Amino acid sequence: MSSGIEIKIVDSGRDMKRFVMLPYKLHKNDPNWIPQLISHERAQFDPAKNPAFDYCDSRFLLALKDGEVVGRVVAIINRKLVEKLESNTGRFGWFESIEDPAVAAALIGAAEEWLASMGMERVSGPMGFTDNDQTGFLVEGFDELPPIAGSYNPPWYNDYLEALGYGKEVDYVEFRITVPDRIPEKMERLVGLIRKRTTVRVFNESTPKALAKNWGHQVFDVLNESYAELYGTTLLGEKEIAYYIKTYLGQVDPEFIKLAADGDRLVGFIIAMPNLSKAFQKARGRLFPFGFLPILRAMKNSKVLDFYLAGIRPEYQGKGIDALMGFEMGKSALARGMKFAESNHELETNHKIQALWKLYDKRLHRRARVYTKTL
Repeated sequence: MSSGIEIKIVDSGRDMKRFVMLPYKLHKNDPNWIPQLISHERAQFDPAKNPAFDYCDSRFLLALKDGEVVGRVVAIINRKLVEKLESNTGRFGWFESIEDPAVAAALIGAAEEWLASMGMERVSGPMGFTDNDQTGFLVEGFDELPPIAGSYNPPWYNDYLEALGYGKEVDYVEFRITVPDRIPEKMERLVGLIRKRTTVRVFNESTPKALAKNWGHQVFDVLNESYAELYGTTLLGEKEIAYYIKTYLGQVDPEFIKLAADGDRLVGFIIAMPNLSKAFQKARGRLFPFGFLPILRAMKNSKVLDFYLAGIRPEYQGKGIDALMGFEMGKSALARGMKFAESNHELETNHKIQALWKLYDKRLHRRARVYTKTL
């Protein structure tokens, strides 16, 4: 290809290893990049382990220059989403590149060409197989340390996309919330009133095993119902639910998983975790032989709480269940000595979830963007 850049389809274990390891080479000296666990990265790209491959077509691509890997991207067709939206829109994800617009143009061009050959008429990205994967390029907050699930990229990635004709589709925002010295009186009064008119109770399980066994499937049932109409979402099937329960719920601190139940029926949840960003940086992508040690310490000692997911069944929305769960989460954060909380990705138009933070001191400190283009 032009500029001496070769685009190669990933078709071997060696290629996949190079695909997975590229960001560890490109960003290893960036103080705000969070290296993910290499084992997790390999698993999410393995059709034998990730159920998303059951309904997603994909093409993994590498950019080579003088035999060296200088970029990567995945072109994806989520067939569930195409059917749901009745729109032939593909996506690209997991883009990485050296600082060279020719590399970006060659990679994105190859992804677009494959998507068009598969009948796609538009492309959006960066997005993964599902909305549970990393989404969006960071456009604000490059000097802020992201949570482990947050987007991070050099600013020139956005310049490359815009030069290739991409424009904004949606933005995700992240807030940094200051944990007060005590629960606001307004919140205490509000919670007292809500408790008088609801039979819903809020609690947390004592162990990850009990959480996964007793409530795991219901958590994802609530997720499916509450996220059904949100941008980019598709319903999780049984295989995916089992995958997420095994991959994530067994690793959490149950004190920060607040469950709302009406009788034996789960009607809402909030999932948060102590911030592990600096611990992941110390682990450098590996749990062993010693990478697990800073992660264990951070689980106990971190003073920042990261929010990941929250959901409420539609018929229980607008009834104060979010306030009840937020109140209990606030008590746990205070008891653990948390100083700040990170809201993680929220659609900028998702005012319901942002209402959780209305009684707290907060600032919008990071913004990520999904781009789109007509093919």
